[in-house]
Amino acid sequence: MACPNAVASLVSDMKMIVAYETAANWREATAMDSAFNALSWDDQCVQAALPEYLASAGAERAKVDDAFNAMIPKPAESIDPKQAMMQTWLKARLFSYNKAFPFD
Repeated sequence: MACPNAVASLVSDMKMIVAYETAANWREATAMDSAFNALSWDDQCVQAALPEYLASAGAERAKVDDAFNAMIPKPAESIDPKQAMMQTWLKARLFSYNKAFPFD
């Protein structure tokens, strides 16, 4: 099942990941918290896909990870737990999209 507002939700989450990284570079704790809290944590589609993504392996997971790396190509210099959570959430979102509309 496709999630409503898929593109808007994807773009919004990507913006928050970049905002978090930028705030971390400037050591702006308040901005980091704002970006973290603004992620789509209440999105039912991603919540359902998260355990499936974490359990996935092989080509299925590689497609999602490749798509993520194409959109967020630079790994964080020093990833913290919140940043790791945000990135995993975005990968779960991509996993849900790949399930509905397989990536080529």
